[in-house]
Amino acid sequence: MSFSAWQQRVRLMEALARLGGGASVTSVALDVGYDSPSAFTAMFKRVLGTCPRTYLDWA
Repeated sequence: MSFSAWQQRVRLMEALARLGGGASVTSVALDVGYDSPSAFTAMFKRVLGTCPRTYLDWA
């Protein structure tokens, strides 16, 4: 696994924990290092197949 792939996974795991705790998508996106909520949502959807709120509603 490349460093960038590893870094993305770490950010995603942290984001899932924060989202599960009730944080907003915007605050999580900025806190884990994304420039915008849309960039974070695009990554989230690419990796997990759905947007953050839909994923949390399902989980």
